[in-house]
Parts: sequence; C-alpha cells; structure tokens
Amino acid sequence: MAAALLKDQINSTLLSAIAQSCSHYYPAFRAEDFLQQLQPALAELELKQRIRQTAATLYQSLDLPFAQACEVLKPVSSHFGGIPGFIFPELVEQFGLQQPDIALDALGHFTRFSTSEFAIRPFLQLHPQQTLVQMLVWAEDKDHHLRRLASEGCRPRLPWGRALPEFQRDASPILPILEKLKADPSDYVRRSVANNLNDISKDQPELVLALAGRWQGQSEESNWIIKHALRTLLKKRHPDALALFGYQKPQLQASLQLGHTQLQMGEQLQFEVQLQSQQALGKLRLEYAIDFASKSGKSRHKVFQLLERTVAEPELQLSRSYRFVDMTTRKHYPGQHQLHLIINGQIYCSAPFELQPTEAG
Repeated sequence: MAAALLKDQINSTLLSAIAQSCSHYYPAFRAEDFLQQLQPALAELELKQRIRQTAATLYQSLDLPFAQACEVLKPVSSHFGGIPGFIFPELVEQFGLQQPDIALDALGHFTRFSTSEFAIRPFLQLHPQQTLVQMLVWAEDKDHHLRRLASEGCRPRLPWGRALPEFQRDASPILPILEKLKADPSDYVRRSVANNLNDISKDQPELVLALAGRWQGQSEESNWIIKHALRTLLKKRHPDALALFGYQKPQLQASLQLGHTQLQMGEQLQFEVQLQSQQALGKLRLEYAIDFASKSGKSRHKVFQLLERTVAEPELQLSRSYRFVDMTTRKHYPGQHQLHLIINGQIYCSAPFELQPTEAG
C-alpha cells in the first residue's frame, strides 16, 4: 500500500469541517461558496497550492475586514492542528502584511495549534524591527509553542520556508532571541535553537563558534544545544569545533577491513574497524565517510556517525554496514567508491570498493 501523501490531508472532509466550524462561530460565513470554489479544483493542486488556495478562499468567504476575520478564526483554528492548521497562518501571510500589529497577534495565536514558522518570515523581511521585538517577547512566554516560534521563525535556512538572506549575511539581530532560549526547559524549543544555530553555522561559522564558547558549561541545556548546533561543523571536521569539545588526535593504530571490495546495488557494504593503543583510547568521536560515485563523475563525500564516547580500554572493535538502496534524499550510482575511517576529525585509513549495476534477472 502506497504511503499517504501530505497533500491529501487538505481534502474535502477537512474543507467541510472548516466550513462547519466557521459557520458555528460566524453564522454569516458563506459556507456553500467556500466549498463550491475549492472542492472541484482540489485534486489538481499540490500541498502548498492547496494550503494557499484554501486560505484565500476562506478569507473571501468570510467577507470581513482582516482584523475581524482573525477574531473569527482564532477559535476556529483551535480545532485544526498539524498541516491542516497551516491554513490559518497562511491567510495572515496573504492578507495581513500591511497590518503587522494585528497579524503578529494572530500568528501568535495560530501557532499554538499548528505552527506559524513559515508565515512569519515575510514579516521579518517587511517589518524586521517590529517582528524581532515581538519574537523577543514570545521567547519569554510561558507557552513553549510561542517560544519555539521565536526561534524557528527566524531560522535563516528553514526547510520548506523561504530563506532569510539578510540573516545568512548577518545573524547578529537574531542572537538576542536565542540567548533567551539557551537554557529552555522544553526539548521542543532547545532543538529549534540548535537547528537555528546550525543554519547560521553554514554561512557564519565563527559567529556560532564564539557563541558556543560563551554558552559552554553554563547549563546542561546549553551544552546540549551547542553540541547539536555544531553538528555540521563537526562533520566538516572544523578544527575549532573539534577543539571546543576536547577532541584531539589520539595516539593509536587503526585498521579498516571490508567484507567485499565489489558489491551490487541493493547489497550491504560490511566493514570492521579495529583500534589499538598502548593506553586507554580516551575520548573518541568515530565516523565513517563514503565518497560516492555520482552521475557527473565527481565524488560526493558523506559522513556518518559511528560512536562518540570515552573508551577506557586500549582496544576497540566495531562492525557496521551500509546498504546501497536509493532514498528520496540519496541516489546511488555504480562506480568506484572510497570508505574512510575518521577519528576525532582526522582520516586515519581508507579502503576502495566498487559498486556494480544490478545484474539483469
């Protein structure tokens, strides 16, 4: 059975439920017009188009000034979470950009039941000062959904959301928001802060490293955040990121043994890692990387986590595997590959292997 598509959550049943709820809170709502305009065209639309068109038609069917429409939709929105709940912030984005006071208040309400992280981004671009001030207020709210919006909404590279190139160039305006959240009790919020900083690190690594140096040791929460915030820099073996966590080049011997040097698409690459030292191996960050063959002929270097802990013994042996099965995020191509063992940011040994096309049945 095929997996359900996200866009199918915006369906006729949902539209009927929205129409019923709007009619309950506002009897003059033109429910029939709302449904007749949307339902015939729904099948032809993708997810974002469905959300956008539903929001626009909903606003038209309310036939109210923006402020009054928001007041009607506040109680309505409480009945719709997840992706269906995207419709209400989308309406604010489409029709409230010129009324930021009302719009930001509505986004704060709607995010409690779904998320306003995508809809707030044009307000950051059109009304940056006012929006950043509001996000600072949300960062101290008792509701963790609002605290998360303060961080997630200003991520420079938010997946599914429009990029914020102004913060890619200079993220310093959003650092006061993250400072307020560096010891947040909610994992939901802390994860957002870490993802925000990870976004920033891709364009301004030194800014994030300096902040991480200040935060380190302040609390367990801030320590967790900076570890996850620096994950991209750690994978790239940035020397300052490695040094921040005390990863030094260990004195040891390492070997990498492959189960096979030739395999076919769909098969697993089996490999063994063995480390030996004259003393305790100590603090280790073990990774393996594969230089994948590509369609263009240029190899693609991808790093995977193996182990991260302090090892009190002088020896360590690990067995791992990687299956060559295509995914939505990664496609495999036949050709020469290379496997690398990385210890505390240093490539210690490598082994070549060949991926062959699947044999015809």
